[in-house]
Amino acid sequence: MELSCTSVMLPRWGLDETFDKLQTYGYDAVELRCRYNPEDPNAEPSFWGRHLSDVSPDNIVDKAPRIRAAAQRTGLRVAALAPNFVYSETEVIVKLFKGALAIDPDRPPLIRIGAPGHDRTRPYWPQFHAARAGFASLTELARTHGVKVIYEIHTGTIAVTASRTLELLRDLDPDHIGAIYDIQNMVEVGIEDTRMGLDLLGPYLAHCHVGNRVPEAAGRTDAGNIAWNWRGARLGEGLADIPQLMSDLKTVGYEGAVSLELFTPENFAAGNDDEIVKSEGAYLRTLMERA
Repeated sequence: MELSCTSVMLPRWGLDETFDKLQTYGYDAVELRCRYNPEDPNAEPSFWGRHLSDVSPDNIVDKAPRIRAAAQRTGLRVAALAPNFVYSETEVIVKLFKGALAIDPDRPPLIRIGAPGHDRTRPYWPQFHAARAGFASLTELARTHGVKVIYEIHTGTIAVTASRTLELLRDLDPDHIGAIYDIQNMVEVGIEDTRMGLDLLGPYLAHCHVGNRVPEAAGRTDAGNIAWNWRGARLGEGLADIPQLMSDLKTVGYEGAVSLELFTPENFAAGNDDEIVKSEGAYLRTLMERA
């Protein structure tokens, strides 16, 4: 397994700084955010807003030599790209494919592509079958470009568990499409046993996000019951059993990237990024070696 970190959680680090610091803190790979920055060049850096690294579908090919140089200098592999586009956005997806190949034509980064969110006001099955058809077409597009796309198991999507994701991807070519096993998303919907979920995904298990969350009471609804929110937590402090996940990943023979993805209240505090990336990465490395 490779120890990776998603740069989505690092909006305050520049591109070269991201590679240099992750090398310093013992990482093997990076999952590189590739999204559009807001129009305001002075916007405060934030997870879902402006990033100082500023890698986007429109500039990734031009920045590929710099990314390759940073990877060669630090020994970090770009394991995946983390865009925020859905399978129907073909024009921008092709840009991402070209960017992945420009970074590494021999082993291009995996490319995260999503589906439209689940609309619970409409019947589920038509939405699921539309997503299934969309990913089938996307798989063929990925095949023609020689890349691999990955679907993230995520709250609010059409497939929020490993078992639903298997049904979404079943019989599609696992050489060109796979799944991101994301434990912090699945903990919100009642996570399946981790060994069961990893076994179910089989050849579609392509990437792994590791974070954690805890529920917090958020007052009462109009009906009088307690409302709950989910707060990001340190790996050892949330509901998900991270040591068990790491052990199960080793048991099923997983050899891909395990990408730290933490969005805790501490991450929002300027100047705390180094401590979180260093300490949580060291914790994951310890679990990898112990598993």
